[in-house]
Amino acid sequence: MTPRVRSVVKAMVRIIKYFLWVGVGTLIFVLLLLASAYSELRQAAQSALAGKDALGGSIYAIQNQDWLTAQKLASDGQSSFSSSLDSIHKTRSNIAISFISPIGRQIDDIEYLLQTGEIMGRSIQKIIPLAQGLDQVRSGAINGNFYDLSLENKRQFIKYIFESSPELVGLQANLELALMNLDKIHKIGVLWPIYGQISDIKEELGQVAKMLDVTNPLIKLLPALSGYPQVSRFLIIMQNNDELRPAGGFIGVYGKLDVKDGEIQHLETDDSYHLDMPASISDKWQLLPPPVLAKYLEVEKWYLRDANWSPDWPQSARQIEKIYDGVSGVSGQAAHPFTAIIGITPDLVANLISLVGPISVRGETYTPDNFQSLLQYNVEIAYREQDISQWDRKDIIDELLVELKSRLFSLPADKWSNLLEVVSGAISKKDFQIYFSNKSWQAIASELGASGTVANTDSDFLMIVDANLAAFKSDAVVQKDVSYQVKETVRGLEAELHLRYKHEGGFDWRTTRYRSYTRILAPQGSRLISLDGVEEKTANPSIEEEEELGKTSFGFFFTVEPGAEREIILSYTLPDRIAEQWHRGDYTLIVQKQAGRRTRELNVRFIPLAGSARNWTSDLNTDKYFWFAENKK
Repeated sequence: MTPRVRSVVKAMVRIIKYFLWVGVGTLIFVLLLLASAYSELRQAAQSALAGKDALGGSIYAIQNQDWLTAQKLASDGQSSFSSSLDSIHKTRSNIAISFISPIGRQIDDIEYLLQTGEIMGRSIQKIIPLAQGLDQVRSGAINGNFYDLSLENKRQFIKYIFESSPELVGLQANLELALMNLDKIHKIGVLWPIYGQISDIKEELGQVAKMLDVTNPLIKLLPALSGYPQVSRFLIIMQNNDELRPAGGFIGVYGKLDVKDGEIQHLETDDSYHLDMPASISDKWQLLPPPVLAKYLEVEKWYLRDANWSPDWPQSARQIEKIYDGVSGVSGQAAHPFTAIIGITPDLVANLISLVGPISVRGETYTPDNFQSLLQYNVEIAYREQDISQWDRKDIIDELLVELKSRLFSLPADKWSNLLEVVSGAISKKDFQIYFSNKSWQAIASELGASGTVANTDSDFLMIVDANLAAFKSDAVVQKDVSYQVKETVRGLEAELHLRYKHEGGFDWRTTRYRSYTRILAPQGSRLISLDGVEEKTANPSIEEEEELGKTSFGFFFTVEPGAEREIILSYTLPDRIAEQWHRGDYTLIVQKQAGRRTRELNVRFIPLAGSARNWTSDLNTDKYFWFAENKK
């Protein structure tokens, strides 16, 4: 080793030793500083453990309906977490924690967790009086369910729930605050060993908060839904989505329901053809149908069975009520105003059967899997073999609903949350839609997401609206896929929509060639470029371009033979305001589900002039929202 190299090595060794001494010295200094905060950290840990044990004991006491113990332990738990937070706050004055950010970040994470514990203590204290009050009312029932309560106890039960709304709103706010705190905790840090448990807590709190998203608006609607204190009257529209129509499905059956103080006073269903028949031969009823219905169904009048022609449920519901009142008047029936018009699909009934268990009627058992197909067979084919008249063939639906109603009202309390989940799922999937003429109640229905309203938005928007016109129940066997692409060009934004229909059925009593008049709802101001795949032998397929519901609508008719596939490609320019949103970086897309439509797969693709394309693949069981801000300037 040369003298020069030896001198360099010695210098490097000195430097390394220097840094080692500095590093070790700094570490010792930090440990000394943290040692001064040891007592506070130790006290915080002990208080947190005490709070955890107290809240666990409170929950156990709630399950055993020991309300006094539950309330005391919840209060003790909250106090323990508050004490723990006080101890943590004292450590903030420590120099190491104040100026060394990695250490401060770990203390932040601990504080977020302790704040969550304190919030949970307060939340449990809010729950206990509500649970205790409901349990006291419910104890008057022989089997502990709502159905067995006396009329007076039912009134008290409804009144108690309705008046609990402010507390439940506060509870929801607490849970959302707790979730915000848990979201701030870093995965890699002092809490890493228990991060899996924290994730589980987040998931459970998220589920409860989501449930309250449905519960709180429902409670506000409780007087209307339960007929308290005045009777509520509902027109129930049963929409068969195997024969899809714009608002959900063909109206083969409707029902009338009267409710007072949570009790069903009257429930009956009837075939829509029974109501329509007198109007079809009477000069008193002359309401003209939409031109598309007149052309493809060859009808001269507009009847109840075809009244749901708008994909916007409030608009369809108003038309349904107008036609119902009109055709009822032809038969001499007195019209009376309804509290609400409710649209349901068979999927909701199937999910309710899943909750209450299989239902046997007339020697056959209905399950979630066979409900829709078996019922269709019985009212379309089997009634002939059973010597039932065509006029009475749908009476079986009344028998099914009576049994389902009895099962639902007899649900034990521990199944009520499951019922709420079914209702919540039906609302998000649009298997349940409701329209109130009362504006205040309608606003709450919109808040709940149950109004079935076509979104009013300035953003990019897409809704595919199929209408099965004389194709039997073929929607049950047609697989549908959707691809939507937005491409930035020097001229602006161009949208390209691919609709794929694969017919997997045949020609029989239930299915035939698929015949659909389909409307594409796009942002108002969109302009058609081309349409391909609608009619094989026509160079310029007919398309109707209209303005409806604040959107530009492109409508066309097509067919798909059994065993065949059809791909329809629609191209159009998006309005300038959407392009401006794209350039600002705040472009959004809403893909709204048509009630009743079953879409197997949704693909969305955004292609900027510069940069990478973005792709998403999803279902379309609920409305979907997409954002694209990569090209923000």
